[in-house]
Amino acid sequence: MPDEDARGWQLALANWYMLFGFPDRQFELVLATDLTPLKWSDAEVLIHYGTIHRRLGFTAHPKYLEVVEEMDLIRIWEQRGPPVYCEKVDGAWVCE
Repeated sequence: MPDEDARGWQLALANWYMLFGFPDRQFELVLATDLTPLKWSDAEVLIHYGTIHRRLGFTAHPKYLEVVEEMDLIRIWEQRGPPVYCEKVDGAWVCE
């Protein structure tokens, strides 16, 4: 299967997981994607799907902060401020 087809299936699965409330499976897809600085945009779409469906618990999921740290977004939050659904409480990040 060509890479484009595999990527299309992955994105379709990600959308299905979020729409039907399976954030754990979504995180498995995100964390299985190479999150290195050169390829982090591959995971960006998966994270976007989860974030726009926040009511399903994606950003509140314990693995959300793992992904954020892996992608070095905490450093950006420290410099520019966190998203509206995350805050620092007693020195630790908490997202809803």
